[in-house]
Amino acid sequence: MRTPHRHRNITATRLILDAYQFIRAQSFVANRFGRQFHPSRDFIEIDITYQCNLKCINCNRSCTQAPSNLEMPVAGVEAFIKQSIEKKIAWKRIRILGGEPTLHNRIFDIIDLLINYQKTYNPSVRLVLGTNFFGNHVHRVLEKLPDAITLKSTLKSSRVNLFKPFNVAPVDTRFNRFSDYSCGCRIIKECGLGLTPSGYYMCAVAGGIDRIFGYHLGRKALPDDADTLSDQMSAFCRLCGHFGFQWPTRRTKRSETWRLAYRRLKTIEPLADKVKDDNPAYEPP
Repeated sequence: MRTPHRHRNITATRLILDAYQFIRAQSFVANRFGRQFHPSRDFIEIDITYQCNLKCINCNRSCTQAPSNLEMPVAGVEAFIKQSIEKKIAWKRIRILGGEPTLHNRIFDIIDLLINYQKTYNPSVRLVLGTNFFGNHVHRVLEKLPDAITLKSTLKSSRVNLFKPFNVAPVDTRFNRFSDYSCGCRIIKECGLGLTPSGYYMCAVAGGIDRIFGYHLGRKALPDDADTLSDQMSAFCRLCGHFGFQWPTRRTKRSETWRLAYRRLKTIEPLADKVKDDNPAYEPP
């Protein structure tokens, strides 16, 4: 079995970039120099499931904090491919993520669709699957993946890892009282657009946040160039621990806004968990 390329979430370079993006996102700086980040047309991440077998603390998809069996319908991937062709978007990289994507019950159907798209329409696109590389089931699925799929992993061996404190909402801190959340963060540039079971977002992390808070701001179709997605940035970046600068931690941290949101989920079912294959956002071509 192939060993995935190692991906490091926390590096000195990334921390420096985080500090710089915090400065650039201050209202008076953004008003002077404009927004630093804009929706990508080069990269996209597809969150195909929120199921995960590792349950890391501070998970930025809330797989541990708010477990869900929600999966991306195969029709959603078909619609994404159709719209990409129609809009003549030549993606440079498509990442298949989760949760743990190998737990999707139709993972091989999704892989086949993307490889066919690569062979027929976009030979230069890199198809990358991000996996935790943990457990026998995950290994069995990875063994069957074709070589056209690049494997990447943080190679976790336990649920306690060094992460940004995702559940510390910037809006709950005085540190960010002058921040312009519509500026976004470098995830928008480095990771690209996000496609989740709830729709398209400026990043896949935002789709995971929308699953918890239920703003329902996901776009039903692949956004046009004119769509800045600034409404999503304003809504979700104020809740996201990746925004601006925060020290990594191995401890569970949750600010009041997140504690209330997870508590609310215990009493009501989020609309995102009701997404079905006949969702108009994912009508097959």
